[in-house]
Amino acid sequence: MNALAMPLEAPSGTVALVFTDIEGSTRLWEHCSEGMRVALELHDRILRTLLASSSGYEVKTQGDSFMVAFPTALEAMRWCLNVQQMLLEAPWPEEILAEPEAAPVRGPRGVLHRGLRVRMGIHVGEPERRLNARTGQVDYIGRMVNVASRVAEAGHGGQVLVSGAAWAQVAGLLDRLDRPVVRVLGSFRLKGIAEPVPLLEVLPVALADRRFETLRVREERRGNLPEDPGDIIGREEELNTLRLWLGEGARLITILGPGGMGKTRLAAYFGSLQMGTRQWDGGVWWCDLTEAATVEDICHVVSQALGVHLSSGGATELVGVLGSALSGRGQALIILDNLEHLTQHIPAALRRWMVMAPQVRFLITSQESLRLAGERILDLAPLGLPSEADSGVEAIARSEAVRLFVRRARAARGSFELSETEAPLVADIVRRLDGIALAIELAAARTALLGVSQIRERLSRRFDLLRGGQRDAMSRQATLRGAIDWSWNLLDMIEQAVLAQCSVFRGGFSLESAEAVLALPPGGVDVLEIVQALRSKSLLRADAPEGLPGELRLGMYESIREYASARLAETGSGPALVARHADYYLALGRELHETARRGDAEALRRLSLERENLLAVCDHALAAWPPTPESVLRALEALVVLEPDIASRGPVGITLPRLDRALEQAATLSESSLPRAEALAVRGRAHLETGELAAARRDLELARTSFQALGEVARQKRILVDLSIVARHEGNVAAAWELVQQAQHLPSGRDRWLEAYALGNLGITEQVRGGPAGAVPHLHAALELFRVVGDRTFEVLFLNNLALAIGEAGGTSEAVEFLEEAIAKALGTGNRSGYAIARLNLGCFLLDADRPMEACEHLEATVELGRQLGQRIVEGCARGELGRAFLASGATEIARMHLTHATSTLAHVSRWHALRFSLHLAAVQALQGAMQEARRGFAALGGTSEIQTDPVLRELAELLYATVELAESQNGPSGSADAGRSREGVHRRLERARNVPPEGASSDLRGWVRLLELESSPET
Repeated sequence: MNALAMPLEAPSGTVALVFTDIEGSTRLWEHCSEGMRVALELHDRILRTLLASSSGYEVKTQGDSFMVAFPTALEAMRWCLNVQQMLLEAPWPEEILAEPEAAPVRGPRGVLHRGLRVRMGIHVGEPERRLNARTGQVDYIGRMVNVASRVAEAGHGGQVLVSGAAWAQVAGLLDRLDRPVVRVLGSFRLKGIAEPVPLLEVLPVALADRRFETLRVREERRGNLPEDPGDIIGREEELNTLRLWLGEGARLITILGPGGMGKTRLAAYFGSLQMGTRQWDGGVWWCDLTEAATVEDICHVVSQALGVHLSSGGATELVGVLGSALSGRGQALIILDNLEHLTQHIPAALRRWMVMAPQVRFLITSQESLRLAGERILDLAPLGLPSEADSGVEAIARSEAVRLFVRRARAARGSFELSETEAPLVADIVRRLDGIALAIELAAARTALLGVSQIRERLSRRFDLLRGGQRDAMSRQATLRGAIDWSWNLLDMIEQAVLAQCSVFRGGFSLESAEAVLALPPGGVDVLEIVQALRSKSLLRADAPEGLPGELRLGMYESIREYASARLAETGSGPALVARHADYYLALGRELHETARRGDAEALRRLSLERENLLAVCDHALAAWPPTPESVLRALEALVVLEPDIASRGPVGITLPRLDRALEQAATLSESSLPRAEALAVRGRAHLETGELAAARRDLELARTSFQALGEVARQKRILVDLSIVARHEGNVAAAWELVQQAQHLPSGRDRWLEAYALGNLGITEQVRGGPAGAVPHLHAALELFRVVGDRTFEVLFLNNLALAIGEAGGTSEAVEFLEEAIAKALGTGNRSGYAIARLNLGCFLLDADRPMEACEHLEATVELGRQLGQRIVEGCARGELGRAFLASGATEIARMHLTHATSTLAHVSRWHALRFSLHLAAVQALQGAMQEARRGFAALGGTSEIQTDPVLRELAELLYATVELAESQNGPSGSADAGRSREGVHRRLERARNVPPEGASSDLRGWVRLLELESSPET
């Protein structure tokens, strides 16, 4: 012991101990013992010289290690920092500096290491002090001495480590140390020490660029979440948003959403990922506040998570103690789960913690935002649902909601696999459950006992079905009803009443409709305030409707709506509410119907938005028993005003069952009732679109009779046009012509739309009768009239019809321009029907331009669109054109399959198209060598009146029989008379087709001329 280093008295009580050690000293003694002897003397002199000018007490040395005691952590840290600086500048022997363990290392701002590298550790505590009677030297023993020793052992040469206890004494005094560089390293398991010890690294500013390997001890997990977060289905966008916001410095983030949406799962998964990044020096801490009810409860939950001891005290005192503890954690992420019931208690505590601990971030899950300054809201959306267009198992299985269902189903029944037949059923289940994670998991768990179809059938009783969650789930997460009960019980009485009334809406609603329909006690708060409160509590959602910028539309998830509806039934106020709902939406529907029927794009979008509410009006009216004239009229009117939307967006059959029931109940009304006649006309046109021609004709004739009796001339005129369309599809062109002529003789009054409708269908019938030349002027005129009246829906339809006529006449490039315009306008107005027809026609013209592969792309899409819309004529024609496209590509077997499907679909939908594709099918059979089938097909087709009288079909049949003659010439003996006659027949038919009169020309004919010329050439 060097007397120079001894103070008057060794410190007692709370003591700061420093242990030092030279890194790599054993090897240095082995390689250069003489230089090491000189270096060690220099090392000891530097430590003791600096110790003499401080309040430190040299307890003892062992080899090259020192144990030193200080009365304060501040003095201990000052001595360590000074030692590191002095060691760097010492006159080390050259042979020492030549060794790797002591060689100079430069950084961007100067020398970082030079000479012996000394690791140092500082810890504070109250050790037991022991005096050596023989030497008079004071020693220290006890747990804190062991901790101090282990702190030093954890580091590397040139590194100063400080325990959390020591740091707590100096955190606010760094100015007295010339503001050294401090890095929080985390909590570590030190050998023999039961509890983890927080460690920090401290260096002089001049040595701030020193970097060290990870400490030589195991790091304690910086948080209380699982190290392996498992995986999560979907949520990539939300996870990226959370990372981005934290990276931008957000202090408070709230994940918002109704019960069962997956907020807790997302927060826990994100927290585990963040813990694994090691960027949170103070850790990532999960605090479940479900059972907390007061500020004191909140503080105790957080303190238990953080491992902070709280003594008894009032709320203010506890919040302050936790704030102090958080301030010493460095960068930490605190996750507070389930705060919606604590919104009156938590904001003040959070504000204080954020002030006291500026490096701490808070991630909240709640059904209601906290409305604090700087709060960022992540409004959690449902899981991604399969598109209505998805029908195959692969496409359906890609959706997030279906993936969750499959995973949970496999957990319940290990053999579960998503099959082709079950995939559409699962897609429907997850859609009806709104993509809500809890509901999907509970439904999938039922696969242990029920099949997918049984689960789907039982969704009408979803609250009975969706119970019995995982055993470790809280009661409110074990059933769907429990999750919603929790939210309901957090509402006040007015909020409960308004939420129950909101269940009357379907498919969303506007604030204006809520103000018109909902009933609140007089003199109280208004609807706006209550709706805003329900929105902030995640019980209503708000979306921006497509095509209507600047507007918001409110809505409810279906499970919440059904729950609220049951609560409404308990109040007995349902009938009056339903009546107000019906009055409001029927008035709105009448207004929108008049403008939408004229093709106004905005009115059509608004009518589309209110489809579900109008269907709800109808359903409520049909549920009334016994039916009354008022209920029947409501049902009929709701279905009539929806016609423009259904015709434009489909599916066209969606209203048919309701129309059937409403018209059955309408038997109580007079047969001359205008609403009944209008509903018959609407049902007739719906049957026409779905290909049920006999039913369409029956309803339209009944409507015609009623309109005649009522003196409704304009409505009668439209019915005549509709009946002509039915006749045309039935193949009765003469009757179609007669009906459309009758319509032309009736006045349109001032209704220019009706004039355009009649004129346009006159052109279509003229095309069927005599070819495109006579049709084009009528179609042009109708198109211009529809443009004048502003009907975008029928403008798109007649752009298609005009393009078809021009294309059949050979003007393919002009036709394609019209179709491109039709596609653009259909997309702009959401007109799915017009879009499907335009893509069908575009596929046909691409085929006519000898571009079959491009044609297939459009035609395959149209098949699916036609199926979704319920338009069998569109689906069937697209199938037939696909057959033609594959035939042009040489794939005769695929062509045959599509043509067979098309003729079957179109048999009772459009006789003209069914005959047309039947001719193609017989020709393909001949090309494949199925001669008996081909001859039988051509014989049957040749006997039909349509092929005998229709110029297009007649000329097509005449040419296509050449396929039989071609097969005979190729299969018969070479040079035989029969083969020669067959070849002559092929050439004769080709020549006739090349010189066909305009009324018999068609793209079908041109396509077969090309194909037969190729097949009959000598090289083939």
